[in-house]
Amino acid sequence: MIVLNYHELTDSSVSNPWCLNRDLFDAHLAAYSDRIITPAAFLAQCDDRESATSSEVVLTFDDGFESDYSHVFANHTSQSGIRFVSFIPVEHVGRPGRMTWAMIDELSRHGIVIGSHGLAHIDLTSAPRAVIDRELRVSKSILEDRLGRAVDLFAFPYGKFSRPIWDLALEVGYTHLFTIQLGHHNGFEPFLYSRLCIKNTMDVDYIRRHVEDPCRNRGMGWRISSRLGIYPALMRWRFR
Repeated sequence: MIVLNYHELTDSSVSNPWCLNRDLFDAHLAAYSDRIITPAAFLAQCDDRESATSSEVVLTFDDGFESDYSHVFANHTSQSGIRFVSFIPVEHVGRPGRMTWAMIDELSRHGIVIGSHGLAHIDLTSAPRAVIDRELRVSKSILEDRLGRAVDLFAFPYGKFSRPIWDLALEVGYTHLFTIQLGHHNGFEPFLYSRLCIKNTMDVDYIRRHVEDPCRNRGMGWRISSRLGIYPALMRWRFR
């Protein structure tokens, strides 16, 4: 299965490489719409080795932008039944351009999976343990109190992580941790899930090629270490 990671969608000029024009997003969606599965289906199958390299697509959105609600939910969930995961940095809720708690609650009530993206969207690899603990633990608690349901998914801000961080995330109670590595969803640890972080330079042809072969842009090191069966060990050493 293939996990795609989007951020803000806009009708105006894009403000950064990760911000997409809504028309481009809609064109992306049309290119793989027949492959999209719900987050619930993904979570039910993600440990199945036979499903690991399937071409099914899961949508995730980071940072709690209002476009999760005003465009994806309003236009694609209501009309096409598309479900996705929205990762929320809790302290950004209600800021200009970000969703309100009422919006997030409505998403949750309509089958959109809400995950944590920390409190302040900081680089956890540069933070002391006490701050990391607060980012993981308090964001989870606030989301669960607000939504009245368990929040088991966490996306590392900026995709940055290490073994101590993921150990603490598991200790806090998260079960699925999302990165922004290339390839199929299955990472070098069973609880780590890879995603393609979408940039506005990725046109429809790029996305179409990625869905056909999500490992096409992996480097030679990955190809050799995977063929030799040592990739997981090398990555565990790298992120020790």
